[in-house]
Amino acid sequence: MSRARASVALALLLRVTAARAGDAPPESEPDGAPSAGEAPVPPRDPATLPAFMRDKARMSDEDLADKVEGGYVTGLPLLGSDPDTGFGFGARAIYFANGPRADRMFEHTPYRHRVFGQAFFTTNGYQFHTIDYDAPYLADEPVRLRANVTFEKNIAANYFGVGPRSLGRLAFPGSARRFGSLGAYTDALREARPDGTAYTRYDQYIVERPSLAATLERDFFGGVVRGLLGFSASHVGVRQWTGREVSAASPETGEDVRARQAPTRLDEDCARGLVTGCGGGFNNALKLGVAFDTRDFEPDPNAGFFVDLTTELAGRPLGSDFDWARVTFSPRAYWSPAPKLADVVVAGRLVASAQTRDVPFFSMSELSFTDANARGLGGLRTIRGYKQSRFVGRAVTLANVEVRWTFWQLTAARSQRFAFILAPFFDVGRVFDALDDFELRRFRNGQGAGLRVAWNQATIVALDFGVSREATSLYIDFGHPF
Repeated sequence: MSRARASVALALLLRVTAARAGDAPPESEPDGAPSAGEAPVPPRDPATLPAFMRDKARMSDEDLADKVEGGYVTGLPLLGSDPDTGFGFGARAIYFANGPRADRMFEHTPYRHRVFGQAFFTTNGYQFHTIDYDAPYLADEPVRLRANVTFEKNIAANYFGVGPRSLGRLAFPGSARRFGSLGAYTDALREARPDGTAYTRYDQYIVERPSLAATLERDFFGGVVRGLLGFSASHVGVRQWTGREVSAASPETGEDVRARQAPTRLDEDCARGLVTGCGGGFNNALKLGVAFDTRDFEPDPNAGFFVDLTTELAGRPLGSDFDWARVTFSPRAYWSPAPKLADVVVAGRLVASAQTRDVPFFSMSELSFTDANARGLGGLRTIRGYKQSRFVGRAVTLANVEVRWTFWQLTAARSQRFAFILAPFFDVGRVFDALDDFELRRFRNGQGAGLRVAWNQATIVALDFGVSREATSLYIDFGHPF
């Protein structure tokens, strides 16, 4: 649902359909899958693999035995509640095509095709809709195609300032206090003032963003190195809350009243010339990248490394209203310390990112990766326990560690397989005005634990609970954070 901002969220696991090419009866295993007690499938002779993937990591015997043959659909209803955007509802359906077990690429790919669609609305105007397609080894060539079309409208997009000043305690002009608690800060923002104004939406703005993106990746050196070329286009509409009617609280009775929004933080920074992009516009970018990948199973790795270097370039020749550049370097590692004793994976990630001064404020919060971009710092994908995009700067450092323990597995009707994963985690990061300003002070951290459900291996439903010094947050989304 891509809304790590939600303070209260609920997802109900729902099987939509399970259709496979050549379906077997519900009681039987998929054609060609080893039954319980059978010996593991022996590795395919590397000589039968295409030269461009002979060094590609093979799935583990356990994962290969569980991999569903043919095609199938998974789906989830999405329900959520947020004080700013209201009650939300929607759905996501995902189709996977794994191909036949006899396919020479079956043991080395997460799937051959994956497409998902999502629609999500809230009662107060938030929307997030997307169609996303992914095809590793398209047409049996060393080429991967990813493409998506997205529409997002957010009436409560976060803006807490940029650079090191965003690292300070929460504060606003209507109070001399500095707040360590997000709850106390939010209550103070909502207090109606004698002149009929309130600061309810002080750290928020309204954004509407249709976008499309596509990337092509090409394998080299037997499948462990990939080069990437991509393009993204979006039009970002930005509006301020300043002067609009907002909900506030009476200082005498605490009852809800209506008030005019005082100038927002973004309005103040725009007036002072501290950020660009205040009027929105086209934000189109070219994406270049290279990745080193030895993971055994991309959606839920047991072992291996993933190291990527990504550059994004925006400018007038691309039809963009902004000229900027961003470079991101991120190594990830996955290690199973005792695979014969327990299904435990230690996962870690480091991120270093730098961008030019002309990047618009609404893009400055992004981190670029070859597989997908993420918003940070703060939220499910970066520092859990903090609000989404709580810390934003031109230079970013981030580290994440998780211990993923698969403690239970079951097979339901029609061979639908579920694995339940407990994942305690620790996140830490900081923003700077430039990489030259790096120092080992004022880092912000979050910690907590997650429950993940791997549905037919490739659909990962994540429920994470994060704790920071400002707040606690519950997140519902898809996929491991990294």
